[in-house]
Amino acid sequence: MNENDVLGFDPSQLSIYSQSEKPANSGNSLIYHTRPEESKSEDGVYRSTIKIIYNPFDFANSIFEQQGYWLEDADGGFMVVSALTNNDTNCPIFKAWKKCRYSDPGSVLWKQQAKATEGGNELFNKRFSRYATIQVMQDKNHPELEGKYMFMKLPKSIYDVIKAKTNPSKESGKCPIPIMDFLFGRSIDLEVKPGDGPKGSLEYKRGTSYFCEISEDTTCCTNPDKSPLLNTEEQSVLKNYVNAMRDVWKEKDPQTRDQLLAQVNADPNTAKLRSFYPSVIEKIKSFCPNVVEEFKYKEWEPAVSARVQKWIDCVLAGNLPKEQAPSAAPEMKAMPSSDDVFGPMGVMPTSNVSHPTPPAQSTATVQTNSDPFAGTPDDDDLPF
Repeated sequence: MNENDVLGFDPSQLSIYSQSEKPANSGNSLIYHTRPEESKSEDGVYRSTIKIIYNPFDFANSIFEQQGYWLEDADGGFMVVSALTNNDTNCPIFKAWKKCRYSDPGSVLWKQQAKATEGGNELFNKRFSRYATIQVMQDKNHPELEGKYMFMKLPKSIYDVIKAKTNPSKESGKCPIPIMDFLFGRSIDLEVKPGDGPKGSLEYKRGTSYFCEISEDTTCCTNPDKSPLLNTEEQSVLKNYVNAMRDVWKEKDPQTRDQLLAQVNADPNTAKLRSFYPSVIEKIKSFCPNVVEEFKYKEWEPAVSARVQKWIDCVLAGNLPKEQAPSAAPEMKAMPSSDDVFGPMGVMPTSNVSHPTPPAQSTATVQTNSDPFAGTPDDDDLPF
């Protein structure tokens, strides 16, 4: 497939779907946040509308799953991105975990990695994060962000809805819906509700609930100033294509669907859309940040490497890092937050991302409510 032929891209081929399921802070201004404490609604719910889009630089790698570790020592807690993100098992923390994990059950080293319920210390706190590129379509809480192309750390509820639409099971008979397409994708209405408790408290943040609903109608990206990407003629071509594709997207019988799709692809109108779509993608590239470059794994800075190695040495000596003497170097005490680390220090696409499995109806509402931060740093707006 031509790299710019988005019409031929199968959303179910997103790299993230080729891997097994695994269970933003102010530090990175390109990460979009939906914090209830910043809501301007009387009920305290953060509402906005976004459009999750393909990575224009690499369609298949549009959702990146990042692996990292939350570590604690006498100087506090800190997050580091692991080379495992790039399937590199030479990550020193991972190697230390293996040494502990495969020690004799019940031994000092074995207890370093074992769960508390097994009598262990649970020192290896692994974290997974999924990032995608979005365009903010509407946000009354932060109107200055409307039209802007940003990154979002996807709550599991939102990811599940995307996966349900773009990568449906064969048994469902449903057609993958290209909700991330730049011109004929879908928008997502978000509602983020705080937990019980005083505003800003741990209960308030940890009890955050995410609701999302995918639009039935297609949604086209715009320029950052919210002006149309397409001229009048191009918009007419797009409208004709969408109208023709509606029957394809709704058809459950694979054979009939293939026949309908063949008819659409043979339509001269589709040829017109293909003719100007590459220029649209190039235009989006000019103002859209590259999620791969922003989040791919990068070597840790020397201070971080030194702190991690000190933590590993302590663990492998059978001791608890939090009980060791604090570092004398002040620069080692203030470590970046999870977004600071997961941005500049390393994230990498895990696999090809495809379109999630569509729910039973054209709109889907999903809720999640949990205590995501049990034992983890309170530096994020996501419940996991």
